[in-house]
Amino acid sequence: MSEALDRAAIIEAMCLTWRHDFGLDRINNALLVGCGMSEGERDFLRREMGQLFDHHFAPALATTLELERQRWLEIVKSHGSTHPKIQFVVAELEKRYGDLGQRESMSPEA
Repeated sequence: MSEALDRAAIIEAMCLTWRHDFGLDRINNALLVGCGMSEGERDFLRREMGQLFDHHFAPALATTLELERQRWLEIVKSHGSTHPKIQFVVAELEKRYGDLGQRESMSPEA
């Protein structure tokens, strides 16, 4: 997974989307009608959203990133693969991300 994607921040956003009162504290942990969540309820929701993220979103994001990297490499190569600067850029991309030009599919990162 990309370093730019912060798993914890995405899960927190998912929790807030699911429960708009996710960030509000329940007064005295009382189970009264109203809004707010106890810390235990928030931890439970974080675990649930974490499982959704790990099993569904992360593999899809990893596949999407891999396809984008392959596309970038093909674009760079199409701009003159015999030019020394282009060869350098292609070599750097392949070194950084693996041999993207030869991959047909990828296994999702966890």
